[in-house]
Amino acid sequence: MLKIGLLGAGWFGREAHLRNLLKLKEVQVTAVSSRSRESLDASKEIVGPELKTFSDWREVVALDEVDAVIVALTNDQHHEAATAALRAGKHVLCEKPLGLTIAECDEIIAAAGEAGKVLQIGHEMRFQRLYVEMRERMEGGAIGDLQLMWCREFRGPMRPGWRSSEARTGGTILEKNVHHLDLFNWMMDRPPLRVSAHGGTNVLKDREILDNAQILIEYEGGRRATLELCLFAPSGSDCEIGACGDKGRIDTKNQALELVHHRFDGTEHRVLQIPDEGDADHFVDGSGRVDRGIKPQLEHFVECVRQDRTPLNDGPAARLAVAVCLAAQESIRRRETVWMEEILGTGYEKSDVPRGAPLFEK
Repeated sequence: MLKIGLLGAGWFGREAHLRNLLKLKEVQVTAVSSRSRESLDASKEIVGPELKTFSDWREVVALDEVDAVIVALTNDQHHEAATAALRAGKHVLCEKPLGLTIAECDEIIAAAGEAGKVLQIGHEMRFQRLYVEMRERMEGGAIGDLQLMWCREFRGPMRPGWRSSEARTGGTILEKNVHHLDLFNWMMDRPPLRVSAHGGTNVLKDREILDNAQILIEYEGGRRATLELCLFAPSGSDCEIGACGDKGRIDTKNQALELVHHRFDGTEHRVLQIPDEGDADHFVDGSGRVDRGIKPQLEHFVECVRQDRTPLNDGPAARLAVAVCLAAQESIRRRETVWMEEILGTGYEKSDVPRGAPLFEK
């Protein structure tokens, strides 16, 4: 029986993690933490009266019976909580982003190595069947030599509260788009070289963070990816992610669970529905969108702990996603292109792309 503690039993901690952990075999949620009495009471209603509850996450980390923890605290607490848990001998699934700075990421990764424990980061889009199918088709040559990728997401504002704080989130791109930029890195399978971005707070002026952005990333070999984000469009658009090569293209819609594959030679044009298995692990976010991939991500974490495997979404891969976000935010601030060496240091090797372990054994 793997005993897990949840650090941060707020809305996301309960709905995304707690409810799905209870569906896993040979897993027991032993303790949760939250500064909110209401959240702790809600957690007991979900798990049962035997659940241990604490107002301070450090008390959960100190429990000898806890084997692993889920860090679902605000972004600015990820570094302290993850390193403390690893040093206490716990396996860690840390929600994204891994850290607010590259130095924070490096310290967490080092702590995991020193402790010999599994470190996985919550990039659940890698576990959505829609994107697994997309990547497998690309690897199988469905679009030929990949050249371009794009993501276009017009949606409503994120949930109110700490997500409106620049200091606690690390910024809109790090909080919201680290998922999409991680997908770019995963599918491009080449190192990002430079980032150019524009953005502003044009409509949602009651908050500190950006409400729109356009980001262009150049990868080694001339491949490019673009992201367009709008947070003041509450209806009328899906999250569209696509890729184009010299032989074809793939377009996906996240909410519609749709994948369209078109070959330029006319031999194939397919429109597919790619639902997650059972579609039982979804929940609705603050803008009314359905998020998926949480349950298979948790299953992967448990499997990696039991088999001492490196996760697909490991520390180095998450670090690179953070770096691209930081480069984009710095580009917006300075109004100029930012090279990745500036963010990652002069030791950044362009040929060394952290890919994580394979999702499925061959």
